[in-house]
Amino acid sequence: MSSADRAATFEHRGGRPSAGGFESGVSAGPRLRDDHKEQVRDATDIADLVGSYLTLRRQGRNLVGLCPWHEDSRPSLQVNAERQTFRCWVCNVGGDVFSFLMRMERLEFPEALEQLAARAGIDLGARRGGGQTSEKAHILRTLSFAADCFRRCLESSSEAAEARAYLGDRHLSQETIQAAGLGFAPESWDWLISQASKAGLGPQDLFRAGLSVERSDGRGHYDRFRGRVIFPIRDAMGRCIAFGGRVLPSAAEAPRRDPPAKYINSPETPLFSKSSTLYGLDVARQAMAASRRAIVVEGYTDCLAAWQAGVAETVAVLGTALGPRHAKLLRRYADRVVVVLDGDAAGRRRANEVLDLLLAEPIDLRIARLPSGMDPFDLLQGEGAEAFRAVVDAAVDPLDYRLDEAVEQLPPDAGDNACLAAVESVLMAVARASAAVSRHGGDVSQFRLREDQVIARLVRRFGLDRGVLRARIRDLSQAGGDRDDDEAVRSRPAKKREPLPPWDREVLEVLVSVPDGAGLVIREVPADDLGSQFGKTVLEAARQLYDECGRVELAGLFDLLPDPEIQSLLVDVDESAAARTGIAPPDRLQQLQEALRVRQARRETARTSRILKTQSLDADAEAALLEQIVAQRRLAQGMSDPKEG
Repeated sequence: MSSADRAATFEHRGGRPSAGGFESGVSAGPRLRDDHKEQVRDATDIADLVGSYLTLRRQGRNLVGLCPWHEDSRPSLQVNAERQTFRCWVCNVGGDVFSFLMRMERLEFPEALEQLAARAGIDLGARRGGGQTSEKAHILRTLSFAADCFRRCLESSSEAAEARAYLGDRHLSQETIQAAGLGFAPESWDWLISQASKAGLGPQDLFRAGLSVERSDGRGHYDRFRGRVIFPIRDAMGRCIAFGGRVLPSAAEAPRRDPPAKYINSPETPLFSKSSTLYGLDVARQAMAASRRAIVVEGYTDCLAAWQAGVAETVAVLGTALGPRHAKLLRRYADRVVVVLDGDAAGRRRANEVLDLLLAEPIDLRIARLPSGMDPFDLLQGEGAEAFRAVVDAAVDPLDYRLDEAVEQLPPDAGDNACLAAVESVLMAVARASAAVSRHGGDVSQFRLREDQVIARLVRRFGLDRGVLRARIRDLSQAGGDRDDDEAVRSRPAKKREPLPPWDREVLEVLVSVPDGAGLVIREVPADDLGSQFGKTVLEAARQLYDECGRVELAGLFDLLPDPEIQSLLVDVDESAAARTGIAPPDRLQQLQEALRVRQARRETARTSRILKTQSLDADAEAALLEQIVAQRRLAQGMSDPKEG
């Protein structure tokens, strides 16, 4: 399922937070049961999954461990193996196996499903839409085969001697080369095609994986990568999804009519898109999550040199500028992104491209300024890790970077028009950032301090009026900042939820914990009887489940209500229900029935009282109503009728 399909499904099913509370709107039609999802959930034990990340120990009927999402010295993460749920009582998050993996690995649901399926040995190819999934699985196998071929060639083939010497000259260690899975493609038109043929793979298999190219005359294929050092490009799960190839120095320096490109990448495939893939993310993501910082460089060897120097939170773009889709990916792991670009004119141009693309993104972006003429690899090899870290630590705010660039590029004798153009470029950057902060619910007061600093520098440098500059920023913000989008709405911080009303909690606890309680709740509890939007949303989803299969289960509610906050509250309700160990389920059900009877009696009393106060009645009718009110009040208080017995 694509991200767009998932978003559409998510909105259709409901549970999407809104400014005023949870939106209702669980799909009214029949729900297609996702058998593969159920199969994967049933095959995955949450204790095993969580235990593969954390050390768990038994505490009563639960397992507990240190929560990975906050500084935890006393185990506050609980795993309920019986209910197959987890919950951290400090972070107030919880859910099932899918929720845990999505949060732990910063995955979207389809990725989590695929990863857990692979862990359980379940083939997802037969599910609805499985043709594409089967194609992706076949491409993955083809790419994995090719990666092994390239790697073995680099390790032992005489044809790779120059490639090994090149990597040695770059001071990349064997450990780094092996960890990155580097390889070599010999200078042959059909070396990989020949290797694949021996393994039962044809040219079309390589073509679909982006490894071969169709000849212009239509008569066969030839290898895409030839005479190049190969850099496997992996996704966040460590699966090879594409390759990058670097031509050897001898080939680059040889006189040719059409010199080869220094770097080439795989073409776009169902698995690979340059605009949403970052080299090295599979290695860097854990370090990013720990430091909450991502460092972005331009080249493969820049990235590898950073890893080798101990700067593990480094990734590289793939021949394209860092863009919004990259930023969305990095936001899963890091709060701050530091872009380190080459210290030449081309690097400065790319920095400006990055700013134009990312100033409107809800991300703490910084630009690191390298010494003139140097790239990250040169700095790391020449001056070491500390010098590189110093450059990263000194990275500046995008607005400061834009101002510095605008001022530095002005000639000494710049006229008024050139100065005003420089000022306008800075004000435009400020306006775009201001609009982004407003749309994404950022810290406006903190941004105003940054804005004041930029304006003060413009006033000092160009002698302009502060009020005029502010007015121009306001005009530019209004011109470009009126639009809003779904991403901006989703990025706004959710408002703090009020505790569940006692009655809502009682109803929902019976709904999820008493086997025979769902029918009673569905029949006797109208949605308007619940005081919270959360309760109404869950009850609506429960009605749909009950209509479909005659029961309500926690896993089914998770399927219909994928929002993490709703799932966390559901786990909270389930845990509080389980904590009532002194009340047997039949007694719990009887208590709810009694509570429903009392609430109904109170509603009837209120209705009768309104009639008595608002209508003109004769003495007999008034006496009858008064007697009715007394009887209703006695019933509401659990007292029997004095006439009985």
